[in-house]
Amino acid sequence: MNQFSNLFSQRIKYFWSDTSEQGKFELLKDILNYANAEPQKFINELKEIQFDKGIDPLPVVLEALSKDTDNWGAFFVEQLDEILKAAQNARKPSEVLTYLMEYAYVEKDNRPFVQQIVERLHKAIDSENSAVRRAAIWNLPSFMNNDSIKNKSRVVASLHEKLNDRSWKTRFVAFGALKFENLLPEGYKLKLTDRALATVLGKPYDFS
Repeated sequence: MNQFSNLFSQRIKYFWSDTSEQGKFELLKDILNYANAEPQKFINELKEIQFDKGIDPLPVVLEALSKDTDNWGAFFVEQLDEILKAAQNARKPSEVLTYLMEYAYVEKDNRPFVQQIVERLHKAIDSENSAVRRAAIWNLPSFMNNDSIKNKSRVVASLHEKLNDRSWKTRFVAFGALKFENLLPEGYKLKLTDRALATVLGKPYDFS
């Protein structure tokens, strides 16, 4: 029996639609309290349902745990590994990679685990899996405004290299991510051919 699912699945399902702000606050607090009461039990239960789209617990769980990264910082690193691994083998990688968005909750955290997240994403921008590669490129630049990150110049240089990638989708995503964070090389403009491909084929932000 998965106690976490029994306690929280229905509340999580309605978190985004029917729950008041107070209700959301209470759910986040309750999940964090549950996790802190028996951490390993919570981790084991979450693994059973982490990618279950019927429940979709990760967005709410990661938001809850971001309130206590003294205790749960390492979990964010471990969960990132789980997400990237699952995406490598998924029929629809985008359904797994969408969870990387939840890492925005910790991108300004100055604890050492954030450096580990950056290192994982930095490695993933060279993944042979095109969906993983583009998702990592899209999510990595937002960590560059964090003063605790030690290897910013190397990471940004690697991202700049992706502006010349063989894949137009990779180039397009790199341009968009770097532009959003004001990290483009001075005077850089997206190639006209890439703009045209995005217009005809659609912007490649679905990471499929």
